[in-house]
Amino acid sequence: MAEDWWKDYFDEVYYLLYKSLLTEERTAREVDFIVEVLALKPDDLVLDVACGQGRHAIPLTSRGYRVVGLDYSPYLLELAREFAREAGAAVPFVRGDMRILPFACRFDVVYIFFTSFGYFSDEDNVRVLQEVRRVLKPGGRFLLDLWNPLRLAVHPRRQLWDLHDDLLILEEWDFDVHTFRTFSRTIIYYKGRVVDQRSFLVRSYSLPELSWLLGKCGFEVKEVYGGYDKSFYTKDSERLIVLAEAR
Repeated sequence: MAEDWWKDYFDEVYYLLYKSLLTEERTAREVDFIVEVLALKPDDLVLDVACGQGRHAIPLTSRGYRVVGLDYSPYLLELAREFAREAGAAVPFVRGDMRILPFACRFDVVYIFFTSFGYFSDEDNVRVLQEVRRVLKPGGRFLLDLWNPLRLAVHPRRQLWDLHDDLLILEEWDFDVHTFRTFSRTIIYYKGRVVDQRSFLVRSYSLPELSWLLGKCGFEVKEVYGGYDKSFYTKDSERLIVLAEAR
């Protein structure tokens, strides 16, 4: 598959596929987690990298925090601006590539949520971490939320069928234990006919790998969580969430 799959993946179909998963209750729980773990203060300047349709940036702004959202997808950014207007939240949404963050200012906090890290080559994934460090103030906090690769290795997902209105959706998954990359293909059927196919390839990182990379990029790991309930991280945790501080 194309290395730049991410350029076209996050469109109307992506939003349709994930809309039912990303409920208001889940988002509220994640926003509570972000506020608590990052110890957000009202005067903090916060950067939401890969902000998508603004599902974290908008409620955080509504709670009184200063948030900037960055994403590459024109469609999701259009949705984010529409949702922000409806919520009465003044959020600056910026289009850009996380490997070259278009900011000269320094942020107090940066977060990347919902496994939005690992889209590129190992070299470019490191560039993302370097860019995050560049735009963070010394002592700034960075929160990175990923799949737990150990759970993927021990409990691999293979096939999942689902129904969305009149659409029948098949998801096929494969986790490569040699490369720590997850390949997923989604096939969408309408009345027995394939109407859309799409794939993604995401690099996962073990906790030792991630800790080493963050250290090389100027961070110190402060906490590790296995979920949005601040649970202890184990091989069976749903998530691998790392809180780091810019040295």
